Amino acid sequence: MKHGHAFHPLDPRAARMRLILAIAVGLVAWLLAPWQVSLVTRALLAWDVGGLVLLGFALLLITRSDSRETRRRAAAYDPGRHVVWLIVLAGSAVSLFAAAAVLRQGHAGTPFLQGLHVALCIATVAISWLVTQSAFTLRYAHLYYRDADREGGIDFPGREPPDDPDFAYFAFTIGMTFQVSDATISSRPIRRTVLGQALLSFLYNTVILALALNLIVGELG
Repeated sequence: MKHGHAFHPLDPRAARMRLILAIAVGLVAWLLAPWQVSLVTRALLAWDVGGLVLLGFALLLITRSDSRETRRRAAAYDPGRHVVWLIVLAGSAVSLFAAAAVLRQGHAGTPFLQGLHVALCIATVAISWLVTQSAFTLRYAHLYYRDADREGGIDFPGREPPDDPDFAYFAFTIGMTFQVSDATISSRPIRRTVLGQALLSFLYNTVILALALNLIVGELG
C-alpha cells in the first residue's frame, strides 16, 4: 500500500499547495471580516492575508536553505516567467485598486474605518511589492541552477555557490534601485529578466507608490 507524501513547505513539489493554501487563507479572511466593512475592504484584506502566507513560505525558503538545498530546489521548481509576470501584474493592479479605494472612500465612515482604509492601502502596496521581489528571487535561482552542466549566469563576488539569500539580495537590489550592484550578469535569459524587473520596478515605485503615498497624505490631511 502506497502512502502519500506529507505536505512540507520547503519541498519544491509543494509549490502548488503553497499557492492553494495562501488562496484558502485569503478566502477565510474574506469570510471572517466584520460584516460592517465594504466589499473593497474585504478584497484588500483577503489579498493581504494571502500575500502574507506566501511571504511566510518564501521567508522559510530563503532563510533555511544553503547553497546545496538551493540548487536542489531551484532545479526542480520553476515559478515560470509567465507566473512571475502574472504575480507582478496582479500586485500592481491590486495596489492601484487599493489606492483608488482610499480615494473613493474619502472621509466617509467612522475614524476607525478611515484609518483601516489607509492601513490596508499601505499594507497592500508593501505586501504586493514584497511578493513580487520574492517571485523574482525564486525565478533567478531557477535560471541559475536549471542546467546542471551549465550552472551560472550571475557572477557573485566570492567563490561559494550562491544560495537563496544571494538571489534575494540580487532581486531586491534591482527592485529598489532598478540596477544590479556588485554582481555581473553573463546569461541572456537572466539579463532579459533583469531588464523586465527593472522596468516594472521603476513603474511600480514611481507611479503606484507615489500615487498611494499622495492619496494617503491627502486622506490623513
